[in-house]
Amino acid sequence: MTEELKASELITLKEAAEYSGLSHDYLIQLANRGRLKAQKYGRFWLTTKRAVDEYLASRQRRGAYREDIGS
Repeated sequence: MTEELKASELITLKEAAEYSGLSHDYLIQLANRGRLKAQKYGRFWLTTKRAVDEYLASRQRRGAYREDIGS
């Protein structure tokens, strides 16, 4: 990741899953592949709502977005 995530904005991938409607495991895969801006601290992945929103927006631009499930 090219930019540091702001500590005050960090959320766990579990919280990101609840926020986005995507599964926790899927978000881990995205983070591992570098598709979701996230950093691993110990055994926990952390990201921000902004990073999740950016990922979801990129899905919409690529046409991989489904209105019926919001992802």
